[in-house]
Amino acid sequence: MKRIPFPTFSLSQARRLTALLAVLLLSWSALAVHYPVTVVDDLGREVTLEAAPQRVVSMIPSSTEIICALDACDLLVGVDEFSNYPAQVQELPDMGSAFTPNLEAIVALEPDLVLAEEYSGIVGQLENLGIPVYSATAQTLDQVWEVTEALGLLLDREIEAALLEGRVTGELQAIGELVEGGDAPTVFVELDATPFSAGPGSYIDELVQLAGGENILDESFGDFPQVDPEYVVAADPQVVLLFDAPFGETAATVEMRPGWSGVAAVREGRVIELTQEQVDMLSRPGPRLGQAVAFLARVFHPDRF
Repeated sequence: MKRIPFPTFSLSQARRLTALLAVLLLSWSALAVHYPVTVVDDLGREVTLEAAPQRVVSMIPSSTEIICALDACDLLVGVDEFSNYPAQVQELPDMGSAFTPNLEAIVALEPDLVLAEEYSGIVGQLENLGIPVYSATAQTLDQVWEVTEALGLLLDREIEAALLEGRVTGELQAIGELVEGGDAPTVFVELDATPFSAGPGSYIDELVQLAGGENILDESFGDFPQVDPEYVVAADPQVVLLFDAPFGETAATVEMRPGWSGVAAVREGRVIELTQEQVDMLSRPGPRLGQAVAFLARVFHPDRF
């Protein structure tokens, strides 16, 4: 089996963290955001705010979590239907989903900032109404911090953004030390029973690696491939993560698939039926990534915890 190397961080991550720590050495007054501020979103648009926003609508669950982790939950006046963490956001008005938003309801809230998926179709419409829209969705670990830093700037929460990144980076380092030198179990991530999976390049794959696991899919598969079930059987994963368990897939249904009863994960009782809360935590690139990696590390290396 593959040995788990001590986790390292990219040069870009190290430079960003160093810069953030340097920022924390400045005075509190120097850290105050001076408006207007401008950031560039995933659509390449320059988004400028003339003053600190007071009424924010988030149409992206991971962005909702980031805002609350920056101690800015009180700025939210509406969220998408899937934003459910932390619990207090469930009391906010439902603005529809990211791809079927209720434009009329969003406008009625009179927001001074909307966070929207780049492919939601409402960015241009809101812009035409004079409502600022920041369109960015984190898809990788690096992008989590890019979005966090941008939101910290837009919301006058730069200090909170720096502290959040420092805390989570420390959590990941601690987990890495716990699993260092262990045997990396081979892992199959099942997103649905077709089966679609999370391959190299995906955020979920990054979590698997940080937790000391080894994805059975290699680079040739891409980030979210549909996988031949016979490939999975031949790869004989030691752990299977069922992201589709909330929709009815279980260890028992997996065992009944042709050839799967002989797979190591099935034989050894390591087909993990994830709850909806766990699926949300693992699939949303945001402030709970430390908790997500800790959860997976306990699954992969129960002897280390």
